[in-house]
Amino acid sequence: MKTLMTSLAALYLLAGHGVAQSYDVEIVGYGEAENFFEALSGTLMVNQSGSTLNSFDGLEGTPLEGMTARCFGFTTFLNGVAEGNGNCVFTDPDGHKVLQAWTVDTVGEGVAHGTWHFVGGTGPHEGVIGRGYFDQESDTLTGARVLSITGVAIWPE
Repeated sequence: MKTLMTSLAALYLLAGHGVAQSYDVEIVGYGEAENFFEALSGTLMVNQSGSTLNSFDGLEGTPLEGMTARCFGFTTFLNGVAEGNGNCVFTDPDGHKVLQAWTVDTVGEGVAHGTWHFVGGTGPHEGVIGRGYFDQESDTLTGARVLSITGVAIWPE
């Protein structure tokens, strides 16, 4: 993790920006899931997923403090192998946004695991970079979703 943070900080500074603020990301988001499944055959299925996350633990003291998120994407299942990606849009209390891209690595019953990276942001989040891992748990009966995100994020000063 330390090597990843150092590499991201060096990359950011080499890109011509000033001093950056680096944060270890260890957050948990809570919200509701929306899923649509379409089985095309016994070996081919697609899932459209979405979630609204209205509360987070672990954002205190970071530029993401007070944010909510809306996530959406698609995962295709072919012969039992999952492949998918999508985005999350984080919105701060002032309406500024951060765009996060994600990729699914593995999927199980009610869970998904993968990687994420920040694409960019608006206002004070312009120039944000970061990456890491996510673990998502969904309750198919209640629609409750818990999203754990770890990694590193760097904001311009």
